[in-house]
Amino acid sequence: MNYYFHIPFCRSKCGYCAFYSEPSPDPGMFDAYLDKLERELDAAPLPPPDTVYLGGGTPTLFDPARLERLFRLIRQKLAPKTGTEISIEANPETLDRGKIRLIRDFANRISLGVQSFSAEHRRTLGRDCTQRALQYAIDLIREAKFPEWNIDLIYAIPGATRRDFFNDLATAARAGATHISCYSLTPEEGARLCDRLQPDEEEAATLWEAIPQQLAPWEFRRYEISNYALPGHECRHNVNVWRGGLLRGFGPAAASFDGALRYAQAASLTEWLAGAPPELDEIPGAARLNEIFAVNLRTTSGWTPHLWSRVPGADGWEARLRLARSAAKETSPEFFDISPGRITLSSSGLLFWNTIAEVLL
Repeated sequence: MNYYFHIPFCRSKCGYCAFYSEPSPDPGMFDAYLDKLERELDAAPLPPPDTVYLGGGTPTLFDPARLERLFRLIRQKLAPKTGTEISIEANPETLDRGKIRLIRDFANRISLGVQSFSAEHRRTLGRDCTQRALQYAIDLIREAKFPEWNIDLIYAIPGATRRDFFNDLATAARAGATHISCYSLTPEEGARLCDRLQPDEEEAATLWEAIPQQLAPWEFRRYEISNYALPGHECRHNVNVWRGGLLRGFGPAAASFDGALRYAQAASLTEWLAGAPPELDEIPGAARLNEIFAVNLRTTSGWTPHLWSRVPGADGWEARLRLARSAAKETSPEFFDISPGRITLSSSGLLFWNTIAEVLL
């Protein structure tokens, strides 16, 4: 089982972000959240975790005492083993030495929301973080010797040059990160600066195509459209979920998947605290299989007969081959690499994944 905990609190709302969060929260909201979380974890037996992911929001906005309580709850209720991947998202300005010690004792993977190493470009994004806080956070993570750590970057930022982004990639790799996530700036509906942050889509595609070559000197490889890792350092939580693995989500807006049904908790702290029922995503079984099939085609490893057989309710491999061949005819044969033992997308296919997904679904 894969577990996701949505901690919906931020110091301030970044201009590009449309994820549900509560900026500048009253500390009393932290305790209400943790009290409700404890009740939910007590409500039913939970299968042992393969992965645990703490996202947000900003989980590291919690003070040390509340972070410790959160970690204790997860340890007591889920009993993660030594091999469990435990990830936590962090923003640089919320980290200090005491928090890093707590986090390192609990988690073996940390994801740092950098977005850009340029203070100017972070200001464009509405990202509130100083250079000093950013460097301090990186120094702390390196000193703590996390076996896995990720840096998030955004590209195609208005006013940024190609050299600026390539410098960001090199800086992230030189910092010692084992994983780098690169997201094209996308003006999400509901984001504070949605209207102002309009990327050049052609330039974004050019930058995306250049990323593997830019990261090659450090031996990073693309393993998903937006994710790059040193060999053996891929994010197991994400890989499991992309392949249709079971997911149990806790907290406002957290998503779950039980093998057939997807559901999401209310995207409101107030409603979640009041016990609002989750929003259900019910579709026919065949459509669900096509959805899972399409999502994992975002990865460079794609599908093999063995991987597909592990999907809940999977149909036969021949049916997948027929679907892939049909989609290749409807889009472009150049988008697919299809053989009896594997189905993947080519580099151009990954770039046009949205188009392919529409056909598959």
